[in-house]
Amino acid sequence: MLAVIVLFSGCTNREERKEIKEISYMTSSFGVLSKAVEVNIEDATKKIFINNDYSRSGVPNKIENIPESDFEIYRISDIRKFEGKINKMRISNWKEKYVNKDIMDGYQWSLTIKYKDGEAKSIYGSNDQPKKYDELIRVLFNTEE
Repeated sequence: MLAVIVLFSGCTNREERKEIKEISYMTSSFGVLSKAVEVNIEDATKKIFINNDYSRSGVPNKIENIPESDFEIYRISDIRKFEGKINKMRISNWKEKYVNKDIMDGYQWSLTIKYKDGEAKSIYGSNDQPKKYDELIRVLFNTEE
């Protein structure tokens, strides 16, 4: 019985500690990006975009359309601690979609995590989110790490 428990806990820990290469997150409303962040684990940097005028403008609508000069770049002082916080949220167990069909307008978000082994996980939400979502946003947009 003990061996079975050890095996199961070993699998879970391996999954949670998968080495992250990049994280990309964005949120939008009516198709216009309001916030975006790109984290490069290898460079220990995060690029943050905040569109304060998103309600008056139709651009940008994709993270690739954000001019590089519109990002604020921050250094992550302890990248292993940062990665540990992300892994602690068990994003690998999140569903691929979180959608509240009772709300027709509002916000949409997407998260893509690329791992060093070449795998990736993409998650999308529309007016709904997983339990640890707010914690994820705090970690991603924290500029004092």
